[in-house]
Amino acid sequence: MKHHSTNPFDSDVSLNGGYLYTTNALLSSRLANERLTRATIDMMRLKGKRVIDVGCGDGSYTIDLYKKYKPEYTLGFDASRNAINLAKVLYKKNKNIYFEKGNIYNIPKRFGNFDIAIIRGVLHHLDSPQKAIQSVAKVASHIIILEPNGYNPLLKIIEKVSLYHRIHKEKSYFPLLIRTWVKKAGFRVIEDDFVGLVPFFCPDGMATTLKKVEPFVEGFPYVRNFLCGVYVLHAKK
Repeated sequence: MKHHSTNPFDSDVSLNGGYLYTTNALLSSRLANERLTRATIDMMRLKGKRVIDVGCGDGSYTIDLYKKYKPEYTLGFDASRNAINLAKVLYKKNKNIYFEKGNIYNIPKRFGNFDIAIIRGVLHHLDSPQKAIQSVAKVASHIIILEPNGYNPLLKIIEKVSLYHRIHKEKSYFPLLIRTWVKKAGFRVIEDDFVGLVPFFCPDGMATTLKKVEPFVEGFPYVRNFLCGVYVLHAKK
């Protein structure tokens, strides 16, 4: 009998050939991910920078940022052995982009100092997100965090009823709490925002409709704080 890893993300790679929201992804996942990539770039230019993508998963977002925005050097770093092994195979021909398995709570100093650390959809899976931010602070001068918006009441419901969310221990934190963690790690918040209206897993018709109204919701003060699905923050030391 074949046994799968107790790490749900290792299991995703074994069963699906990649993460559910990157490999053979639904339209909703593609739209949601495109919005997060654009939100990342809106916070800070990557061209010519040294970037560490902490919690890079199977490398799909890492390579997308690398190809489109030309950082000088990129390191994808993740705890999932299966995901890192897949990324190394898929993207081995790309120069100046590397993937390493490791512990977010103890990022090796041998990797050197980075201009930007991107933590995209990672903290809500961790037992000690504040400790993770403190670890990242030791290797990067800027940090960009993208997390499920804890002010969104629909997300709170989905976290309780969705099997995927329960298996992957999905949860959302209040943005004020994330800001507090960042400041305690020695960063100063430069900018933050609420973005995205398309859920990762929903029917194509619903995804298309939500994408059309997304710009209007994002531009509506206060309403976006509760309706948008993602909180984005940029901070520096």
